[in-house]
Amino acid sequence: MQLIDVTNSYSRMIQRELIASPVHFIKVYTLGNSKVVYKKKHDFSEIVISNKIRPITQKEIDFVKTKLLADKAADATVTAQGNLVEINLEN
Repeated sequence: MQLIDVTNSYSRMIQRELIASPVHFIKVYTLGNSKVVYKKKHDFSEIVISNKIRPITQKEIDFVKTKLLADKAADATVTAQGNLVEINLEN
């Protein structure tokens, strides 16, 4: 598995989001057919994994947590709803 940074492809959407919300960092990745959006606020991190074709697997969730949250991955809470997974971490 490999996370590929495609943030530049979403530059307009990211610019609007940065202006309209308290988020100060946004990255967009692809993980095969899945899209991963990583947002950081000052005291909160949020990762959303979505796939229009199939449900997200536990292996994908664990991979994304390990890659993006590193040593804080164990502290994150995961909410899975089939094709959409939300990972939250209070900093």
